[in-house]
Amino acid sequence: MSDEMRSFFQAIIAILIIIGLGALVSFIFYILKRRDLFGGYIGGMVIGVIGALIGAYVLNSVTLIILDLLGKNRYVNIISGFIGAYVALYIMNRLNHNKERKKY
Repeated sequence: MSDEMRSFFQAIIAILIIIGLGALVSFIFYILKRRDLFGGYIGGMVIGVIGALIGAYVLNSVTLIILDLLGKNRYVNIISGFIGAYVALYIMNRLNHNKERKKY
């Protein structure tokens, strides 16, 4: 397999992992913490994915320096994606006045 094809597949896997992180953090806020998000679970998942993408892009250099110091190097920076998704959903939750989800 050529290097171009390998880097393409690594980019696709990275995007899928970021989408999964956004969905996971949205699941944590909506189901486990029982918070009412704009647009329900789907709206929270969209915000979580956007936050994970922004977090992975912005925090990537900071966390890569820390991971290099620890001797760990990853293709996908899961830590920064998780932090970005959590911060985005936290801000969304605060804009919604930290409402609890209604029990049906």
